[in-house]
Amino acid sequence: MAQDVITGNEASAKKMSWEAFVKQDVLNFLLAHDLQAITVDDGAGKKAAIKRNTKGEYIVQITSNEIL
Repeated sequence: MAQDVITGNEASAKKMSWEAFVKQDVLNFLLAHDLQAITVDDGAGKKAAIKRNTKGEYIVQITSNEIL
């Protein structure tokens, strides 16, 4: 059985695409539906939460688990 080896650049690109998804698509969804908070999980260890604080600012929190 062959396994694909992910290089540092590919891992970085995947991380950036997850962050871009959260900061663009998920944030736009939150704004479009006038929500206070939203949490997303990709099922593979990456999670993100966006919340609006009392000042009206949006706080983005992104976490991930990586197996080396």
